[in-house]
Amino acid sequence: MGRTLALDVGTGTIVCAEKKVDNLEYYKVKDAFFKVNPSSFITGSALDFGEAMLKKAGANFVKIDGVLYILGDDAFKFATMFHKECLRPMAKGVLNPQEPESVVMVKELIRGVMGKAVDDTDLVYYCVPADPIDADFDIVYHSSTLKNILNDLGYKRVFKMNEGLAVVYSELENEQYTGIGISVGAGQSNIAYSFLGMPIFCFSIARSGDYIDTQVAKATNETCNVAQHIKESGIDLNAPKNKIESAISVYYDALMEYIVDQFRRLYASTDTKKLPNILDPLKIVVSGGSSLPKGFIEKFESHIREEFPVPVSTVKLADDPLFAVARGLYNAAKVKSEA
Repeated sequence: MGRTLALDVGTGTIVCAEKKVDNLEYYKVKDAFFKVNPSSFITGSALDFGEAMLKKAGANFVKIDGVLYILGDDAFKFATMFHKECLRPMAKGVLNPQEPESVVMVKELIRGVMGKAVDDTDLVYYCVPADPIDADFDIVYHSSTLKNILNDLGYKRVFKMNEGLAVVYSELENEQYTGIGISVGAGQSNIAYSFLGMPIFCFSIARSGDYIDTQVAKATNETCNVAQHIKESGIDLNAPKNKIESAISVYYDALMEYIVDQFRRLYASTDTKKLPNILDPLKIVVSGGSSLPKGFIEKFESHIREEFPVPVSTVKLADDPLFAVARGLYNAAKVKSEA
């Protein structure tokens, strides 16, 4: 029996899940890279010096056509050192067409967290966003490219799953996979309404953590990096302490209102014959890095209470918000491997 793996390729983070002995283990890396100009280093044999310095620092990097690309978590360290922004292989939940190196960078990052296939029986489930309702993304290209990357790494049994549905498979087993799963990541928010494990409808929106960072940066005349750092530093959305935290709280409210409104619109436009007859209130489970600030669930509950189209019992944070999607993918992969 080969390996069974799950792969969550997000705009902000790439996560791989694999069971080792009795525990499900997670391997994650920031989905980012930083391009180093050799002239940034000391004069002389600049490129050789740069490589030596990176190796000494234990940095994860590759060299392509004489250019150094620092990958993952190390990219943020070096970007800060050079007072620059990191580059993202992904934008708004899909591979970034504005970055020609994006496919190569994502492949190297994926190789780093899951390695190459051991044999032909290895099985991988990876997540894809739902079709966006407020933007024009090429989901087909994104999905096919990820599959090709996995095939190039030797994985032959490769399957995909909707990101929001993966949250349902992670958190709602006791509810027979009936409820609403929401993944609030960096580039997109993904929402899945599921009945007995079958998606009634899934959708994504082009607003999530990056949207908040961008809007806060504009409102406060700060950089996106500063806004992101403060957002992730443990703030309380219900008790902001300064102008930037207040702006973060305001745009979280705007994001939540937008998610609820888009769900309401899609529900209203869905053929009633395709909607299940729900007798008991449903659970809503939220995951993703952008759901971590204190007060998120309380704020979201306040928006849900306002004319939500299905009865809701509770709104809860996933047991492990950063790894919920990967866990749901692994659960699906395990069922597939045992079939």
